Amino acid sequence: MKQAFYNGIFVTLISIALNFLFKITTAHLIEKSELTLYFTAIDIFTLTLLVLVGFRSSMVVTFAQLKNPQMIINVFRGVIVVTVLLVWGLVIPFLKHKIGVDIHYWYLVATVLSLSIALYFSNIIAMYRLYNIINAVTLLEPLLILFWFCLAFFAFDLSGIQPLFIATIMSSFGVSMFVFAMSKKYYGSVVIKRPEFDAKAIKFIKNSVISTIEFGSGIVLLYMVVFLMLKHFSVEELGDFQVVTKPIFTYMMMLFVFPIFRFVLPELSKLVSEKNIIEIKALKRWIYRYAFIVSGTFLLVALLFSSQIIELLFPPEYAGASLMLKHLAFFFIFLIVNAYQIAFIKASGAFMSALLIRLLGIVILVATFYVIFLFFSQSVISLIIALVFSYVGMFSVSFFLERKIFKELEEENR
Repeated sequence: MKQAFYNGIFVTLISIALNFLFKITTAHLIEKSELTLYFTAIDIFTLTLLVLVGFRSSMVVTFAQLKNPQMIINVFRGVIVVTVLLVWGLVIPFLKHKIGVDIHYWYLVATVLSLSIALYFSNIIAMYRLYNIINAVTLLEPLLILFWFCLAFFAFDLSGIQPLFIATIMSSFGVSMFVFAMSKKYYGSVVIKRPEFDAKAIKFIKNSVISTIEFGSGIVLLYMVVFLMLKHFSVEELGDFQVVTKPIFTYMMMLFVFPIFRFVLPELSKLVSEKNIIEIKALKRWIYRYAFIVSGTFLLVALLFSSQIIELLFPPEYAGASLMLKHLAFFFIFLIVNAYQIAFIKASGAFMSALLIRLLGIVILVATFYVIFLFFSQSVISLIIALVFSYVGMFSVSFFLERKIFKELEEENR
């Protein structure tokens, strides 16, 4: 798992670079208005399919506890069918007639189907802890989308928004076929049948819904910062955050925080179900060492070189983002450790507790910001400090809850 974890960071870095290359390439070849509509459509599809991503944690934990792929996969298949039909009936007409995405109806249908199937296989390989395939998909996806876009644009002389959707559809189907071919030797096929909604299936669905909301809450936290900036600060300060700070911070999370949910959560689920106290302690020590090394490096780079890096990569008007990054870098360690804590809490089956911690983070962000803004300082840094307090607050609550769950696990193991 540790080797796959480190490999995951490396392939994520390559994936980010390839995605940037795709965006740069399309920005030069596709008209800005059409490119904007394409990315808007993909964002809307991604958000509406968020429920499928949220199922992943619940599938991983439930499989570790019950070892019942028949129930889990058939329930998930039912959810996918319902989700696709809802997106087909509600989202596609919205994109066509309200947003104005000017492409044939069946391209949008194929996009929904391909993205849904890719998410289905992504969740399956996470459930079975197939780490090497997960890393391969991370690298393969941006490569395929670049390949299909270039083929459609240059070889077949397609223009406008059409090659973009063709690239998305074909790359998603390509990823699905790759996962299907590579993963069949690790598990048997599950017969398609109507799921039986017994107590275990209902608990699985409940945890999946909670996990989806919890996953979405983490995204809402950053967008809440954008909303508060939009309301109380200038466009220049919002630009510093949107163009520089948030992307860098998001990429740091993709590289060093998200792999904890991708690799450590499945391992923790297995260890918790086995009540393997020794291995859980060893994994926690490893995460803490990892957190200190990564966050320490990020802090040093932010303090010593962030101004020069931003000056090199961005126009002079974005210089104010350096101070934001320095404040966030001091507390990046809490993000990494809290990711482990949430993973452990989920692995124990306490999905509602994980959700409440995320919601508490949003409350702390808003409350802290207005206390600082109204009584102490109206600087934009007050909002960054509020975000920091939010992460520290989630860490603090998770710390005590994690200890409580771990003690209960130790007592059960005696």
